[in-house]
Amino acid sequence: MRFPYSYIIILLLISMSTRAQNTNWVETTLSSMSVEEKVGQLFIADLIAVYSHQESENFRLAKERVIKYHVGGFVLAGGTVSDIALMTNVLQTLSRTPLLINADLEGGLWFLHPYRWVRGRAPELPRYVSGGGTVFPSAMGIGATGDPKHAYEFGRVTARESRAVGVHWTNSPVADVNNNPKNPIINTRSFGENPAQVAAMVEAYVKGLQDGKMMATLKHFPGHGDTEEDTHMKLPVLPFNRERLEAVELVPFKAGITAGAKAVMTAHLSLPQLDQGNRPATLSPGILTGLLRKSLDFQGIVITDGMTMQGVTDHYTAGEAAVLAIEAGADVVLVPSDFREAYIGVLSAVQSERISMMRLEESVRRILAAKSWVGLDRNRLVDLQGISMEVAAPESEALSTSAFEASVTLLRNKKNAVPLKPGMKVHVVTISDEPDRHVGEALRTVLQEQDSSARLSRLSNDTGSEEIARVLKQLSSSDIVIVGVYLSVGSWKGALGFSKQIRNFLTALGSRRKPVAMVTFGDPYVFAKLPSTDIMIAAYSGWRKSEEAVGNVLVGTIGTTGKLPVTIPGKFQAGEGIQLQPSGRAPEIPWH
Repeated sequence: MRFPYSYIIILLLISMSTRAQNTNWVETTLSSMSVEEKVGQLFIADLIAVYSHQESENFRLAKERVIKYHVGGFVLAGGTVSDIALMTNVLQTLSRTPLLINADLEGGLWFLHPYRWVRGRAPELPRYVSGGGTVFPSAMGIGATGDPKHAYEFGRVTARESRAVGVHWTNSPVADVNNNPKNPIINTRSFGENPAQVAAMVEAYVKGLQDGKMMATLKHFPGHGDTEEDTHMKLPVLPFNRERLEAVELVPFKAGITAGAKAVMTAHLSLPQLDQGNRPATLSPGILTGLLRKSLDFQGIVITDGMTMQGVTDHYTAGEAAVLAIEAGADVVLVPSDFREAYIGVLSAVQSERISMMRLEESVRRILAAKSWVGLDRNRLVDLQGISMEVAAPESEALSTSAFEASVTLLRNKKNAVPLKPGMKVHVVTISDEPDRHVGEALRTVLQEQDSSARLSRLSNDTGSEEIARVLKQLSSSDIVIVGVYLSVGSWKGALGFSKQIRNFLTALGSRRKPVAMVTFGDPYVFAKLPSTDIMIAAYSGWRKSEEAVGNVLVGTIGTTGKLPVTIPGKFQAGEGIQLQPSGRAPEIPWH
């Protein structure tokens, strides 16, 4: 029995030695820094991580922020795996202090595809194309599986792939409880509407990420799920008191903090019952220091949401906003609207002692400790040869496929219409908020097993009435119409909806005597605006694997286990979902 105790003692000694080395590096590095360098550590600047010549404006600006402003790191906007690794390696060699590379990876590494961020949604690019990473369902899709193991594996794969290309820190998970169907910005980015269920998913995802040595960020504190405004466009005001927050919004944040999340991101929304100044939470000492630091005992990094959002810029200059955020308790200012002004504003506040040296160094210590935790004190460069062994590995793709299949939620199956009967003539119609010539292709490919001549028509809010009339005429010869609705929230998009022509098309489908299937590939709340049809399925995202999973359900290759993680007013309750065995039949359920 001696050996196990000896082994444990050795592990403890190694752990203590590692912590001591990390502390030594933090203190040694801090003591060697000038005031200007310390201030620079508080900023995360934006970086378009696509290939750039070293004399290009993009690279010149990044180099200036490293050398002149001593930036603490960068948040990436776009980039393939090779672009990211090459560019961050160069910048790491230029920086005296290693850089933390941050990114919004709510969907995994693929989220950084350059077309997504730099060029907008290009019509020639499929929405499921990846910059090299493994695609997982949206958070709400993960929530629909009901199994935190999918959240854990989602986090673990994201960490594995992202660390391989030089990204250390993700601005995820979204810990918001999406209990407001009119929320224009959170929606499928949340795991659902039940605080306890969201908390379980948040906890598992955080553990998956951080088991892979990637920093997790809980956002948007103290909760952005019950709003009807987009903070990119204005400052929402929430009327909630502390009791309400404890019962709903804070539950997932507490779970994430207990799981060891390294960072929390603030929200640009006002809570008058917690802060009488009507300031954004990002700039509120009562919320960041009082609630987050003291009440919830969070000791990690507090990072602001992007400071270019109108929830801040409509009311504060870049310099004053940065200073107020640090005074409130933030450690990192994310992408100020004017980087130079924000940097000079904080530096001047330190030099005038408005921000004390003790307060400044408190944040710098946290930032350096995070850099040590991810291993930047030992190695800051990416092994370019190793990327192909880690990104989009077969085992990661298998985990992704499993999650997509488990997320599919069958909400109505009138007369046991699923699986489809052999020999049925199928016509797929896609409806998207913008023209996209790739949606529905993977779905049709699977359905061609049912009907080799399955047709596909694409409509959008831009489609004219003549084209819609032509499609309606074509549908008359089909035994079943599969309608895929691709609406998803996005920054600055506002509320989602259909054009008048699309509404008329949906009304016509609702009166069709032959079977119709409605599938939401994105926002499930859209069901409230859709006619009640024979088959209704929620899929939560419009990527290729999501289409394939739905297609396989329709032809009976796989069953359904998904449960709706949110309530659809007037249509479905959270927790609904018909369980269907592969090639099996479920009992008929009545119309709602």
